[in-house]
This record gives sequence, C-alpha cells and structure tokens, in this order.
Amino acid sequence: MNVEWFVRQLEYPELTRRWLQGLGVRDLDRGTRDIEDLGRHAGPDARPRLARLAVLFDTHLPRSSDPGMALANFERHVAVLPDPAAGLDRLISRPRTVEILLQVFSTSQHLSDLLIRRPELIDWLQAGAERRDRGTLIADLWSTLTGPEAEADARLAIRRFRLRETLRIGYNDIVRGFPLEVTTTDLSHLADACVEAAVRLARANAERRYGSPARADGEPARFAVLAMGKLGGVELNYSSDIDLIFLYDEDGATAGPRVVSNAEFFARMSAEVVQLLSDHTTLGIAYRVDMRLRPEGDQGVLARSLDATLNYYVNRGRTWERQALIKCRPIAGDPDLGAGFIAAITPFVYRRYLSAAEISEIKSLKRRIEQRTVSAGRADTEVKTGRGGIRDVEFVVQFLQLLHGGEYPVVRSANTLEAIDRLEQVGSLTAEERGVMDDTYRFLRQVEHRLQILFDRQTHEMPRSMEELRTLAIRMGYLPLGPLEDRSGPADRFLADYRGKTELNRRILNHILHQAFLDGEGDGEEADPVVDLVLDPDPSEEHVSSVLSRYPFRDRAAAYQNLMALAREDFPFLSQARCRHFLASIAPRLLQAVGKTADPDLTLANLERVSASLGAKAILWELFAFNPPSLRLYVELCATSQLVSRILTNNPGMIDDLMDSLVVDRPLPGAAIKGELAELTRGSIEDLAPILWSFRNKEWVRIGARDVLSREPIREVARELADVAEAIVGQVARDQWSRRVKKYGAPTRPADGGRDRWAILALGKLGGRELNYHSDLDLVFLHESDGFTAGPEATSNQQFVADVAQRILKAMAGGSGGMLYQVDTRLRPHGAAGPLVNTLEAFAGYYASAAQSWERLALTRGRVVFATGGFGRHVDEAIRSILARPVDAEALGRDVAAMRRRLEGSRGPKDLKRGAGGLADVEFVVQYLMLVHAAGRPDVLRPNTWEALDALAAAGALPADLHRELRDIYNFLFSLDARLRLIHDRAGAELPTEPEDLTRLARRLKYDAPDATEAVSAFLLDAARYTTRARAIFQQVVPAGDAAG
Repeated sequence: MNVEWFVRQLEYPELTRRWLQGLGVRDLDRGTRDIEDLGRHAGPDARPRLARLAVLFDTHLPRSSDPGMALANFERHVAVLPDPAAGLDRLISRPRTVEILLQVFSTSQHLSDLLIRRPELIDWLQAGAERRDRGTLIADLWSTLTGPEAEADARLAIRRFRLRETLRIGYNDIVRGFPLEVTTTDLSHLADACVEAAVRLARANAERRYGSPARADGEPARFAVLAMGKLGGVELNYSSDIDLIFLYDEDGATAGPRVVSNAEFFARMSAEVVQLLSDHTTLGIAYRVDMRLRPEGDQGVLARSLDATLNYYVNRGRTWERQALIKCRPIAGDPDLGAGFIAAITPFVYRRYLSAAEISEIKSLKRRIEQRTVSAGRADTEVKTGRGGIRDVEFVVQFLQLLHGGEYPVVRSANTLEAIDRLEQVGSLTAEERGVMDDTYRFLRQVEHRLQILFDRQTHEMPRSMEELRTLAIRMGYLPLGPLEDRSGPADRFLADYRGKTELNRRILNHILHQAFLDGEGDGEEADPVVDLVLDPDPSEEHVSSVLSRYPFRDRAAAYQNLMALAREDFPFLSQARCRHFLASIAPRLLQAVGKTADPDLTLANLERVSASLGAKAILWELFAFNPPSLRLYVELCATSQLVSRILTNNPGMIDDLMDSLVVDRPLPGAAIKGELAELTRGSIEDLAPILWSFRNKEWVRIGARDVLSREPIREVARELADVAEAIVGQVARDQWSRRVKKYGAPTRPADGGRDRWAILALGKLGGRELNYHSDLDLVFLHESDGFTAGPEATSNQQFVADVAQRILKAMAGGSGGMLYQVDTRLRPHGAAGPLVNTLEAFAGYYASAAQSWERLALTRGRVVFATGGFGRHVDEAIRSILARPVDAEALGRDVAAMRRRLEGSRGPKDLKRGAGGLADVEFVVQYLMLVHAAGRPDVLRPNTWEALDALAAAGALPADLHRELRDIYNFLFSLDARLRLIHDRAGAELPTEPEDLTRLARRLKYDAPDATEAVSAFLLDAARYTTRARAIFQQVVPAGDAAG
C-alpha cells in the first residue's frame, strides 16, 4: 500500500470511513477512532508502520467474522503493550501473529479480553499450545496452588489457571481447527482438574478444623465427586454449568480438636468445594456448580454416604434420574469409591428392560422441556432445547441406552458421540441414522461453542438479526463467496443447513420415540402392558397369561411364542434390538387388530410365518409404526387369506409390490397387465416358468389384497384374474410357437403358401372373463387349414399345432415353482376322444351337426384369448353364427334342466356352484336365455355373465326385477365363493357346517354384529335368501326347470 495514500486516509476521515466500510466494519465511527488511536500508538514515525499494518488489515479483516470487533480488540491489545510502538513493529514483522490475533479478536470477546489482559500469552500459544492430558492438568494446577509462588487466595489461582487453559483450548479450536470431541474433552479435563484441586484444598482445610474423618473400622473415610451432564459425558461447553454429586463412603466421626460426624464434615467440605469454584472474584468464577441432580435435589443434603445414596436410587429413584445417571463419571476424590458407586448403580440404570410406563415418563419429560421452549418463543432458535436441537440427539441416545443397555453393555457410554457409534454397532440405530445424528450433533455443538465463546456466557439461542446471524455464520466457516453474493449470503447458507439438519434430527426423534410409542399427551395415562411383555426378556407365565387374557386367543402360550418370534430377527446380521424396539412400539395396535379378526390364533400364526419369510422384520415394524393403515392391511390379509399368506411366505419380496399397488389404489386394465408381462419376458429367455409363476403370484396377491379390503366390485376382481391368466396363456403360446418354428419351420396354407394362422379359444370362467382364484382354464386350440411346415424337418400343420398345444399344457402345469393353472381341454369337439387341435372348419362343422345342447351352452362363454394374423375375428364370427341359429326353447329347456340335475348330483348340497340355488342356476338361466333370443337379437351374446344379464335386460328378454335379483344373487355367491377360495387356498367351495367355522366366515364377510350367533344367523339368512331365489328364478325361466328340484 502506498504510504502517502494511507496518510491521506488519516487526514480525511471520510476516506477512512470508506476504506473501513470496504473492509466490512459496520460501526464506522468506532472504527475511525480505532484507526486514529493506532496512529497515536505507532508514535512519531508512524507512516511506514501504519501502511504495512493497513496491508495486513486489507488481507485479513474482510475474511474475519466481525471486522469491527477485530479492529477494536486489536487496538486495545496494542494499547496495553509496554511499548506500543515497538510492540506494533514486532507484530507487523510477524504477519501470522496478526492473522491469528484478528481471528481470535473477531470470534471471542472473552478470549480477546484474556489476551489483552495478558498479551504475553500470544507467544505462549504460538510456541505450542499443545494438548495436555488430564493427569498433567491436575498436577500442574496442584503445583501452582502448593508451590513456593502460590497465591494467598486459591480461588484466584484456580481461576487464573482455568482462564489460561481455556485460552489454549479456544486457540486450538478457533485457529488450529481441532475437532469437536478434542475441544469438549479438553474442556472437561480442565474442569476435572479444577474440581480435584478444590476437593484437595477443601479437605485439607476441613481436616485442620475438625481432624480426619474415619470409618467404623478406623480407616480414613473416603470422598468422591461424581460429574453428571456434559461434564460426566466428557463433552463440556466453554460456558457450561458443571453438575456434581458429592459422595462419602461411610458414616462415622472425625478425630480432631472439634469432633463432628462424617456427615457434617463432608457437608461443610462440599460447601467449600462449591465456593472455591463458584464464588465471584475479581477474575470472575471458575465454574457455575449445579447440585440439583443429587438425591432429593435442592432439598437433599449436600453430601451423602454411599449406602444412603444407593438406597435412595433403588427405593425412590425416578426414570429421569436413571437417564441422568447414564452420564455419571467419577472425576475427583477417591477413584475407587467413585468406581464402586458406578458398579453398584449400574443395575439400577440399566435394567432388564425399559417398561412402557418408563417410556411414557421419558416422553413426558421431553414434552415438558419442549413446551417451555415453545412458550418462550424459541422453538426454532434454541440450539439446545429447540426443535431438532442438541437435546433431541441426547434424548434419542439416552432412550436407546436405557432400552437396550441391560442386554448390550457396550452401549453404556456417558459420551454422546461414542454412544451413537455403539448403538449402531448393536443395530439400535441404522447407519443412516447414526450419520445424521453424528453430523447434526457436531454441527449444533459447534454452533453452541461459537455462541458461548463470544462472551463466556451460557447461551443457546441463535441471534435474531441478520447481521448477527451473518457474523455467526462466518464464525462457523460460511465465508462470503465474493462480491456477487448478497451480504446475507453466509447467513442464508448457514440457516439452510441449520434448518435442514435440525429437521432430520427431529424426524429421527419422532421415528424412534414419539411416533413409535404412541400414547396420550397426559402424564397419567396408563401404559399398555403389552409393551412390557415384548420388552421383558423373561416374564413369568402368570404375567404372560394376565396380559394376553385381554385378547380372544384360545391358546395364550402359543400366542406368546408367536409374539416372541415376531420380536426376533431370524438372521444374525440383523438387529435384534431394533426389531424388539419397534415391535414393542406397535404391539398394542397389532394385538388389538389381531384380536378383532375372525380367528386371532390363526391370524397371529399366519402373521408370524409370513414375517419370518420376509426377514428384516424391524423394517416392517417401523413401517407399521408410522403407517397404521399398512398394519391393518397386513393383519387383514393374514386373517382372511391363506392364499395370500402362502404366496407372501414363499415370495417375501412381494410385500413391496403389494404395498406399491395399494398406493396406486386402482385396478389394472388388461392391456397394462399384458404389457408388464411382455416387459418381464423381453429378450431371449430359456426358461419362462419362474417368471410366469412369480408374475401370477404377484398379481394374485395384488388382486387378493384389494379383494379382501373391498377396494373394488367382485366383477372387477374376476376380470383382473382372467386378464392375468390370459396374459400368461398368450405369452406361453408365443414362446412355444416360436420354439417349434425354429425346429420345424412355420406351418403354411396350401392354397396360397401363406402362414397357417391359429387361435386359443377360452370357454368357462376364463372365456367369460370372470375367473376366480384357483379356477380351471377351459381351452380349445384351433388353426386355419391343413398343410405342412416349411422347414428342414417338415411336419403337418395339425401335428405342429398339436405339439405347440401339448407344450402349452405342460408349461401351464408348471415347473419347480408349482402349477400355474389347471387346464381342461375336454370342451373341444368330441371331448377327450377328439383331436387336441381342430381346424376352424372342422370346429364349425361339429357344432352344426353333432354338438349337444350342453356344448352350445358352454360355447356362449367362448372368447378368443390368443390369435395370430387376425384369425381371432374369424373364430368370433363362426361362434356367433353357431349361437345365432334358432333353437327349440322347450327342448332346450328340458336339456338344461337335465344338465342341472346331473351337476347338482355330482357335488354336495353345500357346494356354492353346483348345489341347489348355486352359481350354476344363474349361469344356466343366462345361457339359456342367450340361446333362445340370439337368433333375433344377436347382441345378447356376451361371454361375461354380468354383461349378459345387462344385455338380456336391455333387449327385453329379462324383466327388470329379475335382472336386479339375478345380478345381486350372482354378486353375493361369486363373492362368497371367492372369499372361501382366498381363505382356504384351494379350488371349489362349500359352506362350512361347524358353528366355529361359520362364525369365522361371517366375521370375514363383515357381518359385524357384536354377538357371534347374531352374525352367523344374519349371514345364513342372506345365503338362504339368495340361493332360494336363484332356484326359484331358474325354475321360473327355464321350461321344465322345476324338475331340477
């Protein structure tokens, strides 16, 4: 910098102000005076000195957190030097020293005052300021207090030592960037040394007055100081209170000029310890001592014997005191006495399990702390107790330590960061949670340090003005990015990080404690004993029976075993602790939901079996804790469907697909189902079977879940089940056709040499697009014409298509995964005696000349589910032509009635399809009416029963009242059939006869009358009403139908 230019700055204050403003100084009046004062300190030959100093200011002040504060403190520092001009020369010759001073002077007024009071300490700091271990600090302070140059007032010596060492620690923190845990450890060890010194001084003083205290055995009575809170955790702040408890080993008396009891001796001694540390002096205090965590708090004696202290905790200790004792650490006095207390108190702190009542007490304490902060309007600005603040981390850690410390001793650490790591080791925290909590805790403690180190005040509140926030942000390392950034940029970036970190922090607290263990907001609400049952590692049989008696389990011992199986991970690399934690959190809701099902014992057994197959149960319990509808769904599926339970057990990965499908919350159209399967089978795949089997199961689970939850009408369920089967049949057909073509060449038409086309015709439930769970597929294979394949191993078209059909049947029979579908091909011309494959011409000729009435009825449900080259249209036209021929209604009626009698006789009276008034009655009515009216109204021909009912009504072939009745009957019976198939996981459905089975069925069908007998009666009444009407309508509509009985 040009000397003349700088001198002009001094001669013209306005130029000085502009220069200072450019450096970032806000109080320009004060800054101008500081520059003027530095000019006076520089002496008569000030110009070169000041110019060199200005260069240093230009370099370092803009990068400091508070340039004005740094400049003011620098001026004060120079002013107290013995020879300010010489001192300034020395500083200017040491640019690094100036940089360090400006860094400290802009960050901490407290440390600045120390350096200004003792400027020689800057050389001491730069000479090393290395860390000093706990033992060295204790020895150095005691030497200072007892050496030949010891001060008369020990209190001042302790404070002087503490101030010097705090300056060293702050220098390493601010200038050298030591990690958080180094700073907190050094601050804690410094406090340990000061407390140890105070204990030695106070004991020596007391013994001079009263003599030495003795135990009953004549040995000297021992005394120990226990640190709690941050000092106990070796994580002290710059301006923390120190929480202490005083302890002596036995009652007794002193042996001296004035005999007093040990209780009085140690009470007086303890009071002096507090005074030595916290009395106000010319150097302030050493530490604020807080004794409120001692037994009985402010009402308790200052020092207690070991036995009295232990008795208090065992007999009267509260949960919050157990939580506080997690951070207990002996720091002064007799180390063996302190260690003995820790060993004796550990079983009280870390019990076998944390009860539900204790969990509620912890939550209540946290709420009260938060409410105070909210009431003060500091929820978003309080670093310690605000939302997502330091206390959130500490509460999560301490809660998990109390929850799991009885089983996992490794988590018993007083230090928060160390405990976070150990909780991840045992699986109580996930790696992500550990990372968030570790990062947030370090960040917030650093904010706390920067707030406290400024004036050595115990504050945790963020500044509210933007300028003060900017200063804090820069102290936290959010430096200005350059002239293009707004002045508020550092503060904006800091606040964004602060809010993001605290929000994540809060989510973890809610996830692990508040939301996981739901209860009322009141402190007095009774805790649910089921939580205790899950957390207790060894409950008595009486306790198990008592707790589970609240639920309608028939076998409580088995229910307990299933519950305990749910609380265990079955794989050693998964977290047992986290699994039990989150199961306990949902156990009340889970058992309430299970207890409301038709068969709680079976539901819980299914739930255990499915969960065991899934693995990682803790993740499932976490999902249920925060998404109660998913819990209810899971219980409902395990209660209602053996089919869905079996599939989920054998295919644990499908639970994710299931949850995803329920989020979408709508049925899938057939095109979407086919498109998904096509995507899954894209490319060259040697074995389709595993893909097809998995796809079918996934779709059955999806559809079954929606069915159980009544998310869609039963006709939509039937339609989706049919579309799944159609997609699989089509995919298998394409695959097998292409494989055969590679061997034999493509079949050709003799007439024009074109490709022989083929189709698969579905009849029955698949043809009607109203498939049920475990329904057979009735298939007929058709092709266009005779001829031969055009390949090196030529074969006839008939043989080629028959070979493809046989392979389709084999594929549908399934591979290692099991059967895909049972396929029935007996509805082809001539039945089992006829060829497996027919030309369309032969097929049409058979129906024109030889088909019986039952075959024509079956053909009303014919629908092409796969075809090539537009061949399906020809098949559809042929079918409509066959069905539209006039019929003799009377003769057809007699045939239909006869067929109905045969079907009814082939099954028991309770069969939902073939029994009297069953599904077959409705289907035969519809099919009969279609054949009777198709000649005049071909639009009534609909393969789907529901659609056919609507078409017949629209054509006037079915009265409106009968249309409504038949539709309602079909909905009821089809739904009942589907539900029984879901429940029992098998084809065919009969109404149960046992009262217990009927009760469970009625409950599963949502007959919710409080009394089981009433629910069963209501269900049976509906079933009788619908089947009676179905039979009556059949007899009314079909000539000779009354012959069916």
